[in-house]
Amino acid sequence: MNQKNIVSLNYQLGSFKSIHLLILILAGIVMFACVPGGACGGIARPEGWSSGVIEDNILYTGTMQGEIIAIDAVSGDYIWHFEPSIGEESNRAFYGDPVIVGDLIYVAGYDGYLYALSKFDGSLWEQPIPIGENRDNIVGGVEYGEGILLVGSSDGSIYGFDIEDNSNLWTFETGSKIWTKPLISEGQVFFGSLDKNFYALDLNDGSLNWSFETGGAIITPPSKAANIILFGSFDGVFYALDADSGDELWRFTGAEGWYWGKPATSETHVYAPSLDGNIYAIEIGSGKLTWKAETDGPIIGSPIIYEEWIIFGSDDGKLRVVSLKTGASQKRCNIGHKLRTSIAKGEGAIYMGLSNRTIIGINIKANGDPDEKWNYVTEDHNIDLDRAKAC
Repeated sequence: MNQKNIVSLNYQLGSFKSIHLLILILAGIVMFACVPGGACGGIARPEGWSSGVIEDNILYTGTMQGEIIAIDAVSGDYIWHFEPSIGEESNRAFYGDPVIVGDLIYVAGYDGYLYALSKFDGSLWEQPIPIGENRDNIVGGVEYGEGILLVGSSDGSIYGFDIEDNSNLWTFETGSKIWTKPLISEGQVFFGSLDKNFYALDLNDGSLNWSFETGGAIITPPSKAANIILFGSFDGVFYALDADSGDELWRFTGAEGWYWGKPATSETHVYAPSLDGNIYAIEIGSGKLTWKAETDGPIIGSPIIYEEWIIFGSDDGKLRVVSLKTGASQKRCNIGHKLRTSIAKGEGAIYMGLSNRTIIGINIKANGDPDEKWNYVTEDHNIDLDRAKAC
């Protein structure tokens, strides 16, 4: 990446408050470590990994090999996998979580296609749908609601498809790439764009209800609590907006880094993960900070709430289980590999992908104690029996 492109990208995304070492982690798409005035290194091929979705004790997820796999969530046994056969191999990756509608799994590829797979055997249901005229890369994935599938694209547009005949119902264009997974709620679509704006559209026809401008690119998938939309931006600010009007209710400026992962919410608090390595527990009603939990690396994936705990991973290779009320660290699991994916929640267990191309399944005991149950090697489609348990 040349200096001109770096300057352009920095302008789009916004800037850190303190830039000594600039690290852009684009969800495994591109990773650069840039020292001002120095050189940048990068990863040429995308290495996507979605957090996955669980139904009937089966985990469906994308891997760093550019596949969608189904594995038994209890035993970790392989069931099936799907690998796209069209397009260039260098564009085969999946970032957004699969969406299950009836007997079909819908997933959008980095290659710019929308795929519909049988959830029973992973077979391709019909020819994949190209997203947009130029079929640009897809990062944020798909969402479904009220008979409509939504896909945001790097071409700057979000597309609404009829679930019955796969026809394109509407298209809404923004000023830059869309890397957030959209949120559907009460007839509206909520999402952010790298053009620094957050949008609310009418789900049925894609018309604009309102937009809100921030100071940086928006990659964070939004959350909603009551009638409040919650999301972070690459300007280092976490926002709360009225869902109907788009009016700002409050903003939290206490973080020292950008926001990437989707925030988790309880009845009273939103838990925002930041690239500064902290989880912030913020009162939804007031925007006041209740507590923060610190790690030794950026938090890129989304946390989950599990009973009285909040569970999250970090680039420092540790999985943490902390109290929802106080943020006090209760238990941790030293995985030993970067934890950059969001966590999928099953019955009594959680699942996440690791940077060494494996998937780990961890039981969560009543006291919050994590206990590894299996480690699945995606390249071999098998359990790693020789691996010592991380916890």
